[in-house]
Order: sequence, then structure tokens, then C-alpha cells
Amino acid sequence: MNLRTVFSRLPGPLVRVLRDAVMPPTLPEGENAPEWSLQASDGSWCRLGPHWSVMVFYPDDRGEADAEQLKAVQECLPDFQRLGVKVFAINPGDLESHRELAERLGLGFPLLSDPGGRVGRLYRASLPVAVRGGYLRTVYLVNPQRKVRLANRGAPSVRAIVRSVQALQQVAKGGM
Repeated sequence: MNLRTVFSRLPGPLVRVLRDAVMPPTLPEGENAPEWSLQASDGSWCRLGPHWSVMVFYPDDRGEADAEQLKAVQECLPDFQRLGVKVFAINPGDLESHRELAERLGLGFPLLSDPGGRVGRLYRASLPVAVRGGYLRTVYLVNPQRKVRLANRGAPSVRAIVRSVQALQQVAKGGM
């Protein structure tokens, strides 16, 4: 029996208490984003740089909810590119699995492999205990100064993230 099955049999209030006790909080807005360097499905290496970045941590290359989230990001990729935002999707899966997913979904952004989950732990996007599928669906927006500007558990609206980038860039230009 897996963890998801156990949780599905518990009453909602108990699930919330357990979830809050086990799930780490996201990095707070304004905190420095941890540095990382990870290999992409095309064999290249990517790192957090002096540009706007959206990092999508997702649990599994085979998950339907994960595929839907990544397809939504792909739909908004032209908007992110127009705004100078680099998009990265990260999980502990292997490069071959990432390549297959990227090809199947037609993704135009890198899928990064985090073997051992070190980057997931740095970004509090994984459970603190070793559990198969222990990555938590988490999205971060980081500005060019490497400050966390948005942290969200789950699959937030990608269009809302685009609007957040637009607003934050406008504020940075002194336009608001």
C-alpha cells in the first residue's frame, strides 16, 4: 500500500494536520534562491543565472497531472520567452525518461534531472523523508537578483505566473 492510498482513507482534517506536519514550507518570498547546476534531457547543463526563472518541481514523468501541468507551461512558453524568463522543470527522474516525456509532449524547455533529490530538498520541494515519489509539485519564480518572488505548492495557473512576471518587471522599472 502506498502513501497516497493510506492518506485517501483518512478523514480530511487528519490529512491536513499530517500534511502540515510532514510537508516543508516553501522558501519565503524575498529569500535568496539556492544555486544549482543540473543536467537537462538534451545532455546540456543548466543553472540558475542572472535572469528571471520559473522552476517547476514535479513528482513523476509518468504522472498524468504532471503532464498536464507541463503542457500548460508549454502553452505559455512564448509569453515567458518574450519576458526573458527561462523555464525549467525538475524532478529526480533519469535523463532518458525526461527525453521521452519532452518528445511526447513537445516541450520546448529543459527537463532537468535531480538524482538523489538534492535540489528538491534545497527548494523544499520534496518530503524530508525518503519516499518513492517524494517530490512535491512546487513552482518558484526567481528574479535576476536570485530572490524568490513567488512560491506555490501544487499547479498554479501558468497565466497567473506570466501576469506576476509582467507586474514584477513593471515595478522593477519603476512604473508602478
